[in-house]
Amino acid sequence: MPKQPDKPLTPDQVLDKIAKYCAYQERCVKDVRDKLKTFDIPQKEKEEIIDYLLDNRFVNDERFAKSFVRGKINQSGWGVNKIRFHLIQKGIDKEIIDEALGQTDEEIYRQRLIDILKVKAKTVKAENDFERKRKLAAYAMQKGFEGSLVWEVLKECPFSL
Repeated sequence: MPKQPDKPLTPDQVLDKIAKYCAYQERCVKDVRDKLKTFDIPQKEKEEIIDYLLDNRFVNDERFAKSFVRGKINQSGWGVNKIRFHLIQKGIDKEIIDEALGQTDEEIYRQRLIDILKVKAKTVKAENDFERKRKLAAYAMQKGFEGSLVWEVLKECPFSL
């Protein structure tokens, strides 16, 4: 027997699904808007759902940005530049991004960079110290760390052959 097509969801059912989506992990408004595009309900209903989620704190860009920054520094080993870029892509306001990044502990951030460089230094193939440091700097900057901090750390720490 052929499968019957699924009935379209009501706005209340969509709200329930989106609320669970937001409760599962931190989301920003752009993530919620993108998810709502997958549901066949009128735009007015989608905006009402977003308003409800904002009013009831299911979604909050400030909370999302702070969580994103912590996670990307601690788990992913990203630097500030890469984090800022991705938050901009998520539609987060510059002021919110600056506030979230401003709460980063500079010593922990610096130590994270040192740890990343120590691990990478074990696998870098180079003929001399200059080339090794150049490759390590390129790697760290690709991960979003600021060039000035990277070179400062490379001058202070022994990552030599």
